[in-house]
Amino acid sequence: MKDLVYVLLLGLVLTPLARAEDKEKLPLTVTYVGNEGFLIECEGKKVLIDALFGGWESAWCQVPPDSVVELMTAARPPFDSVDLIAVTHAHLDHFDADIVAAHTKHNRRGILVCTPHAAQKLEASEYYLEIESRIRVVSARGDSTAAIELSGIELLVFPTRHGPYWEKDENTGETIDRHRNVQHLEFLFTIGGWNLFHCRDASLDDFEGYRSYDIDRGNIDVAFLHWWGVWNDNDSSQRTVREVIQPEWIFLMHLMPERAPPGQPEKQKPIASEIIVPRQPLQKWTVL
Repeated sequence: MKDLVYVLLLGLVLTPLARAEDKEKLPLTVTYVGNEGFLIECEGKKVLIDALFGGWESAWCQVPPDSVVELMTAARPPFDSVDLIAVTHAHLDHFDADIVAAHTKHNRRGILVCTPHAAQKLEASEYYLEIESRIRVVSARGDSTAAIELSGIELLVFPTRHGPYWEKDENTGETIDRHRNVQHLEFLFTIGGWNLFHCRDASLDDFEGYRSYDIDRGNIDVAFLHWWGVWNDNDSSQRTVREVIQPEWIFLMHLMPERAPPGQPEKQKPIASEIIVPRQPLQKWTVL
């Protein structure tokens, strides 16, 4: 396992989406896997982010069915020959250690980038010794970013806060943030000339923090954002999306099965040229 050194810096449906500029870029294919998990393909490269989980049922997020989990675990198409496996954090709706380890064993070209907590969970896998050399652990302060390249794919990695989950402590009666200690990453990928941003479970309400990263200067083409950061006109998270991230396309995440997100965020065109609402696992789009 290798730690990354930080530099401190202040297919069910195939739908083409056309862009008026950057015609020299090769087509980018995005396949929805479940919850916040996607398979991204361009220029012979494949990236899986937060997609390797499943094997349970949920009413609060879309979980890959067993048939898709079998394909992921065995690294069979479309999950074959994946170059980069990115894990934002170790919550069960983003990461399953057994599925990740099995996929990485069968996909011998894949490099895994994750938090120390996720890497620690992988140590219990029977495949750990076979995959250890291809695990890259990202750990740094919250005011840092890492600019790295893995498998020919450029990455900017942000260690940021998980969105809060407030509950009362039974012993003290104090209201605490259950997610305050979650190790959590965001990613800005560059693949085939495209810039893609994945916010994982960040609240996106730290406008000044995001602006300090200068990610708006990256000309973000595609952003994978949770629906609650998009739909509310008065929300500070939406200000971050509008004024900092400024994507051409948005793929909404963390959707509930068979329930549309409130506020019809897919119709909020001032935020992006296209806002995509994934409906089912293995739904696919081609971005042009």
